[in-house]
Amino acid sequence: MLLRFVTPDRDERTGQRTGLMTVAYRLLRSGNLPHAEEERLRSHTQWLETNLPVPARFARKRNVSHKQTHGISWLRSSATDAVRYLHAIADIARQHDHLIEIVQTERPGYIVHEDQWQVVAEPFHGEER
Repeated sequence: MLLRFVTPDRDERTGQRTGLMTVAYRLLRSGNLPHAEEERLRSHTQWLETNLPVPARFARKRNVSHKQTHGISWLRSSATDAVRYLHAIADIARQHDHLIEIVQTERPGYIVHEDQWQVVAEPFHGEER
């Protein structure tokens, strides 16, 4: 099973629901978090940045000039440590009035990257994630 932590808002780049990490980075840049909460959020995001590989591809097209990527990141439910950190980030986001939902699927779309922790996929045409 694949998981994605999302908000109801739409991501301009993909047209899909905005992912939790976008919200986390916005909160960190906002300057509105109490110091202890900012440190906790920074620690959680840094753990994910350090322990999850950055996918080499986010789109099926290999054309270098293709700037608009449409891949959506999904976390494998078996990546329990990463899932735990995302739950902690979601808790902080919810404390700042962000509605966070967990979407599950076994069919994320056209897979463009896959490793033991995550999948990046372009959604099938007409499917919303």
